[in-house]
Amino acid sequence: MFQNLKESDSYYKGRVLEARARRENSPELWLEFASIKKDKGSYALAAMGFLNAGILFESVGNVSSSLEAYENGFAISVKGELKETALLIGSRIAALAERDSDFIRAASVYEKLGSFFEAREAFFLAADAYEHAAEMFFAGGKDISSYRKPADLWLRNAEYWVLKGDAGDEAWSRKRAELYLELARGKK
Repeated sequence: MFQNLKESDSYYKGRVLEARARRENSPELWLEFASIKKDKGSYALAAMGFLNAGILFESVGNVSSSLEAYENGFAISVKGELKETALLIGSRIAALAERDSDFIRAASVYEKLGSFFEAREAFFLAADAYEHAAEMFFAGGKDISSYRKPADLWLRNAEYWVLKGDAGDEAWSRKRAELYLELARGKK
Protein backbone atom coordinates (compact mmCIF):
# COMPACT_ATOMS: atom_id res chain seq x y z
CA MET A 1 0.00 0.00 0.00
CA PHE A 2 2.75 2.45 0.99
CA GLN A 3 4.68 1.68 -2.20
CA ASN A 4 1.57 2.34 -4.32
CA LEU A 5 1.19 5.74 -2.64
CA LYS A 6 4.79 6.66 -3.51
CA GLU A 7 4.19 5.81 -7.15
CA SER A 8 0.73 7.32 -7.62
CA ASP A 9 0.77 10.54 -5.57
CA SER A 10 2.73 13.39 -7.18
CA TYR A 11 3.20 15.22 -3.87
CA TYR A 12 4.63 12.15 -2.21
CA LYS A 13 6.75 11.36 -5.25
CA GLY A 14 8.17 14.88 -4.97
CA ARG A 15 8.90 14.38 -1.27
CA VAL A 16 10.75 11.14 -2.01
CA LEU A 17 12.77 12.84 -4.76
CA GLU A 18 13.57 15.78 -2.49
CA ALA A 19 14.82 13.45 0.25
CA ARG A 20 16.96 11.52 -2.24
CA ALA A 21 18.32 14.74 -3.78
CA ARG A 22 19.38 16.00 -0.33
CA ARG A 23 20.84 12.67 0.71
CA GLU A 24 22.67 12.00 -2.56
CA ASN A 25 23.54 15.66 -3.25
CA SER A 26 22.33 15.08 -6.79
CA PRO A 27 21.64 17.96 -9.17
CA GLU A 28 19.81 15.59 -11.53
CA LEU A 29 17.39 14.58 -8.76
CA TRP A 30 16.87 18.25 -7.86
CA LEU A 31 15.99 18.91 -11.51
CA GLU A 32 13.51 16.04 -11.51
CA PHE A 33 11.99 17.37 -8.27
CA ALA A 34 11.80 20.89 -9.76
CA SER A 35 10.08 19.57 -12.88
CA ILE A 36 7.39 17.81 -10.85
CA LYS A 37 6.78 20.91 -8.73
CA LYS A 38 6.71 23.16 -11.80
CA ASP A 39 4.13 20.93 -13.48
CA LYS A 40 1.95 21.06 -10.36
CA GLY A 41 2.21 24.86 -10.09
CA SER A 42 4.28 24.78 -6.89
CA TYR A 43 6.54 27.55 -8.14
CA ALA A 44 8.45 28.26 -4.93
CA LEU A 45 9.38 24.60 -4.54
CA ALA A 46 10.26 24.32 -8.23
CA ALA A 47 12.51 27.38 -7.91
CA MET A 48 14.17 25.82 -4.87
CA GLY A 49 14.87 22.65 -6.85
CA PHE A 50 16.35 24.58 -9.78
CA LEU A 51 18.45 26.70 -7.42
CA ASN A 52 19.81 23.64 -5.59
CA ALA A 53 20.61 21.92 -8.90
CA GLY A 54 22.37 25.05 -10.16
CA ILE A 55 24.46 25.36 -7.02
CA LEU A 56 25.50 21.72 -7.23
CA PHE A 57 26.37 21.98 -10.94
CA GLU A 58 28.31 25.15 -10.21
CA SER A 59 30.24 23.46 -7.39
CA VAL A 60 31.70 20.91 -9.83
CA GLY A 61 32.45 23.48 -12.53
CA ASN A 62 29.57 22.58 -14.84
CA VAL A 63 28.69 26.18 -15.67
CA SER A 64 26.43 25.47 -18.66
CA SER A 65 24.19 23.09 -16.67
CA SER A 66 24.28 25.50 -13.76
CA LEU A 67 23.14 28.38 -15.96
CA GLU A 68 20.37 26.27 -17.46
CA ALA A 69 19.09 25.34 -14.00
CA TYR A 70 19.29 28.95 -12.82
CA GLU A 71 17.54 30.23 -15.97
CA ASN A 72 14.70 27.76 -15.38
CA GLY A 73 14.54 28.77 -11.73
CA PHE A 74 14.49 32.46 -12.65
CA ALA A 75 11.71 31.93 -15.21
CA ILE A 76 9.57 30.03 -12.73
CA SER A 77 10.22 32.69 -10.07
CA VAL A 78 8.99 35.38 -12.45
CA LYS A 79 5.97 33.28 -13.40
CA GLY A 80 5.13 32.76 -9.73
CA GLU A 81 5.88 36.41 -8.90
CA LEU A 82 8.43 35.31 -6.29
CA LYS A 83 10.44 38.50 -5.76
CA GLU A 84 13.03 37.23 -3.31
CA THR A 85 13.65 34.01 -5.20
CA ALA A 86 13.96 35.88 -8.49
CA LEU A 87 16.51 38.18 -6.86
CA LEU A 88 18.59 35.29 -5.48
CA ILE A 89 18.58 33.24 -8.67
CA GLY A 90 18.97 36.22 -10.99
CA SER A 91 21.98 37.41 -9.05
CA ARG A 92 23.58 33.95 -9.41
CA ILE A 93 23.13 34.12 -13.19
CA ALA A 94 24.57 37.63 -13.30
CA ALA A 95 27.53 36.63 -11.14
CA LEU A 96 28.39 33.72 -13.43
CA ALA A 97 28.19 36.02 -16.45
CA GLU A 98 30.35 38.63 -14.73
CA ARG A 99 32.98 36.05 -13.75
CA ASP A 100 33.06 35.03 -17.41
CA SER A 101 33.54 38.73 -18.35
CA ASP A 102 30.20 38.66 -20.16
CA PHE A 103 29.18 42.02 -18.72
CA ILE A 104 26.44 42.67 -21.25
CA ARG A 105 24.72 39.39 -20.35
CA ALA A 106 25.03 40.29 -16.67
CA ALA A 107 23.51 43.70 -17.42
CA SER A 108 20.65 42.04 -19.27
CA VAL A 109 19.87 39.85 -16.26
CA TYR A 110 19.85 42.90 -13.99
CA GLU A 111 17.54 44.72 -16.41
CA LYS A 112 15.15 41.75 -16.35
CA LEU A 113 15.22 41.90 -12.57
CA GLY A 114 14.64 45.65 -12.65
CA SER A 115 11.66 45.29 -14.97
CA PHE A 116 10.22 42.48 -12.85
CA PHE A 117 10.49 44.55 -9.66
CA GLU A 118 9.23 47.73 -11.31
CA ALA A 119 6.09 45.93 -12.49
CA ARG A 120 5.45 44.89 -8.89
CA GLU A 121 6.13 48.40 -7.57
CA ALA A 122 9.16 47.20 -5.61
CA PHE A 123 10.95 50.41 -6.54
CA PHE A 124 14.00 50.04 -4.28
CA LEU A 125 14.77 46.60 -5.69
CA ALA A 126 14.11 47.86 -9.24
CA ALA A 127 16.43 50.85 -8.82
CA ASP A 128 19.13 48.67 -7.30
CA ALA A 129 18.86 46.15 -10.15
CA TYR A 130 19.03 48.87 -12.80
CA GLU A 131 22.03 50.41 -11.06
CA HIS A 132 23.76 47.02 -11.19
CA ALA A 133 22.87 46.86 -14.90
CA ALA A 134 24.52 50.25 -15.42
CA GLU A 135 27.65 49.04 -13.64
CA MET A 136 27.79 45.98 -15.91
CA PHE A 137 27.12 48.01 -19.07
CA PHE A 138 30.00 50.29 -18.11
CA ALA A 139 32.26 47.30 -17.39
CA GLY A 140 31.32 46.01 -20.86
CA GLY A 141 32.49 49.24 -22.47
CA LYS A 142 29.12 50.95 -22.92
CA ASP A 143 28.56 54.66 -22.44
CA ILE A 144 26.05 54.96 -19.57
CA SER A 145 25.92 58.75 -19.43
CA SER A 146 22.35 58.73 -20.80
CA TYR A 147 21.18 55.56 -19.01
CA ARG A 148 18.59 57.08 -16.66
CA LYS A 149 16.66 54.02 -15.56
CA PRO A 150 18.33 53.78 -12.12
CA ALA A 151 17.67 57.45 -11.35
CA ASP A 152 14.08 57.20 -12.56
CA LEU A 153 13.45 54.29 -10.23
CA TRP A 154 15.19 55.95 -7.28
CA LEU A 155 12.78 58.87 -7.81
CA ARG A 156 9.81 56.50 -7.93
CA ASN A 157 11.11 55.01 -4.70
CA ALA A 158 11.19 58.53 -3.24
CA GLU A 159 7.55 59.03 -4.24
CA TYR A 160 6.67 55.76 -2.55
CA TRP A 161 8.16 57.12 0.67
CA VAL A 162 6.24 60.39 0.27
CA LEU A 163 3.03 58.37 0.33
CA LYS A 164 4.26 56.52 3.42
CA GLY A 165 5.13 59.78 5.16
CA ASP A 166 8.81 58.90 5.56
CA ALA A 167 10.79 62.05 4.76
CA GLY A 168 14.12 60.39 5.61
CA ASP A 169 13.81 57.58 3.08
CA GLU A 170 12.35 60.01 0.56
CA ALA A 171 15.38 62.30 0.89
CA TRP A 172 17.79 59.35 0.76
CA SER A 173 16.16 58.06 -2.45
CA ARG A 174 16.29 61.50 -4.11
CA LYS A 175 19.95 61.84 -3.13
CA ARG A 176 20.64 58.37 -4.53
CA ALA A 177 19.11 59.45 -7.87
CA GLU A 178 21.32 62.56 -7.94
CA LEU A 179 24.44 60.57 -7.08
CA TYR A 180 23.72 58.00 -9.76
CA LEU A 181 23.26 60.68 -12.43
CA GLU A 182 26.47 62.39 -11.33
CA LEU A 183 28.39 59.11 -11.55
CA ALA A 184 26.81 58.13 -14.88
CA ARG A 185 27.67 61.46 -16.50
CA GLY A 186 31.30 60.86 -15.64
CA LYS A 187 31.34 57.35 -17.16
CA LYS A 188 31.44 57.72 -20.90
